[in-house]
Amino acid sequence: MPESRRHFSRRVNKALDDPNLQKALIHAMTGLRGRRNAAFESFDFAAGRADLKRRRKANLDRLPELLEQFTQRLAAVGGVVHLAANAAEARDIIGQLCWNAGSGLPAGNRMVVTKSKSMATEEIELNAYLEGLGMEVVETDLGERMVQLTHTRPSHLIAPAIHLTKEDAAAVFGTEATVEAIQLHARETLRQKFIDATVGISGANMAIAETGTIVLVTNEGNADLTTTLPPVHIAVFGIDKLVASLDDAVAVLRMLPRSGTGQIISSYVNWITGPSRSADIEQSLTIGVHGPRELHCVILDNGREKMLEDPIFRDALTCIRCGACSNACPPFMAVGGHQFGGQAYNGPIGLVLSPFHHGLEDADLSNTLCVQCNACQEICPVDIPLPRQILEHRRAGRKSLRKQAVVGLWKRPKLADTLMRAAAPFSALVPSKPRLARTPYRDRAQPGKVDGEPLTIFASCLADRIWPDAAVALQQIATAAGFQVGFPKEQWCCGLIAANAGDFKTGAQLSGDLTASLRNSKGLIVTPSASCFGAFTIDAPDWGATPDGDVRDRMRDSTRFVLQLAERNRGLVEPGRMSLKVAYHDSCQSLRQLGLKREPRRLLELAGYEVVDLPDIANCCGFGGTFSLEWPGVADRLAQWKLDAIAKTGCAVVASDNPGCLMHIAAAARKRGIELRVAHVLELVAEHLA
Repeated sequence: MPESRRHFSRRVNKALDDPNLQKALIHAMTGLRGRRNAAFESFDFAAGRADLKRRRKANLDRLPELLEQFTQRLAAVGGVVHLAANAAEARDIIGQLCWNAGSGLPAGNRMVVTKSKSMATEEIELNAYLEGLGMEVVETDLGERMVQLTHTRPSHLIAPAIHLTKEDAAAVFGTEATVEAIQLHARETLRQKFIDATVGISGANMAIAETGTIVLVTNEGNADLTTTLPPVHIAVFGIDKLVASLDDAVAVLRMLPRSGTGQIISSYVNWITGPSRSADIEQSLTIGVHGPRELHCVILDNGREKMLEDPIFRDALTCIRCGACSNACPPFMAVGGHQFGGQAYNGPIGLVLSPFHHGLEDADLSNTLCVQCNACQEICPVDIPLPRQILEHRRAGRKSLRKQAVVGLWKRPKLADTLMRAAAPFSALVPSKPRLARTPYRDRAQPGKVDGEPLTIFASCLADRIWPDAAVALQQIATAAGFQVGFPKEQWCCGLIAANAGDFKTGAQLSGDLTASLRNSKGLIVTPSASCFGAFTIDAPDWGATPDGDVRDRMRDSTRFVLQLAERNRGLVEPGRMSLKVAYHDSCQSLRQLGLKREPRRLLELAGYEVVDLPDIANCCGFGGTFSLEWPGVADRLAQWKLDAIAKTGCAVVASDNPGCLMHIAAAARKRGIELRVAHVLELVAEHLA
């Protein structure tokens, strides 16, 4: 039976309220990100990503051919390939191989199977299956061993035990609560298990078709012992791990350690080509000298072929399992991998993979924890469009009544107008909630008083109803620059709020209605909402909206537009007025979708402000449209991190170019009684108009 939303919500809130978990997550995520950034100082990330993406996509195009070639090459060196269509087949194959390997054990001896870290074996739930056959299964990766003995699940792709403290591990191992004591105990107790093991099971980071080689990238040394000491080695991996050549494998190695753990290269890289062999005695080939006498590669489909055939999800198969998307994900850092992901794979990539391996309901509630900040794609070493793929699953997943109610209201503009006007006077009574404008921009918009070039304002629903001062400032700046400003009052919403909720149909409808309301407008169309600009000009066709080339081509984001005005006409603003230090918050869509990094800072500097960057530990303020309504506790935690970062700058003013972010940060500051001015970039520029 799928988990209920109420039970899932309790898990999320429990994670938010767990101080040990919060400390562990913040320490681990910020540490991994910091080391990753340092590792790429010596290597061009953009170039490496482009090269690896090209290679991985080329390998996907050749998967059937590469599988056949790998099978032939492995057979030539004494190994065997076993194909498994699904998890049950894979378990049966591995169980039979283990049974055969243990057939010669003395009666009464329980067979020992050692394992190195493998997400594929988590995917097929192998441990419980083998234990059900009477085998002792021993995880040898320290983190995986901690997870196994505490009867939990891995909470991160590369750091499976980040949810556990050293006190948790000490209680299980029966040692002192120090890292040294825990590691010593694991080393001493696992040594005999390595020696006693009949079968060693590993995963594979890559499987090279041209040589029949599997590659393992590790740090602890346990994989070497797992794949060397037992007489039988079984490697379990998905068909997506196939690469064509050694050059392709090296391209992965350039990016994987840097992206995952911040290492230029990991401590161990094992290249295994067939079972152990030697011809030292009279050039007579002997198999199984010091290492295994058998090597079996169990290659999984388990939904991968279906993914390969889907143009939206195909790129997810290029994933190299570095876990960087989790490290960059703000909600992941707030709640951890047990909440943010499916039963095997967690993090943003887990939200994409889990429905193919375990069904949609395995991660559809976790899917709603994605704030759509795009940080995962920004950091991904193969540029997987994870936010778009997560939204595609969200379309089919369960939707909360709260989210359905908001979207249902939003597609009825007249009803929304009536309700928001009625609620506006009361919205200020709750400090922690967004404040509706008593007078929306549409009531304040004035007909153009300048007989100049026409310009149309698309305010966006949030600027119109919650942050109208941004639209007023845009009108003032455009008028000062000589434009005749217009505002078609039939306009409402770009559709982003519905699309981010997984309702593409309503998103497309709202986008189409906006197009119709702007079709007869004059001149350029400028919006003070960067996210709405991106949604309308970039995202809407994905929702099914029919693009209008004329309207789309006339649309501009206000930051670039006003910057161009200020640079062309240096007399537009008076930079000599009293200088003010301003902390700048990069909205997610502005920074990662539109590439607006330099532009807002330059605009503020031209207007005479000193801009201070935020020392962020999170990549998002937590607004995310309906996200902050559905998960207010998570959104508030992200906002707290943002306020902490602002406080470290010493600034009394924070600026951004996104009304949603401004609304969310302002509400969080009021909730905590913090004196902080929250302003749109355009408001600050308008205050320094000549």
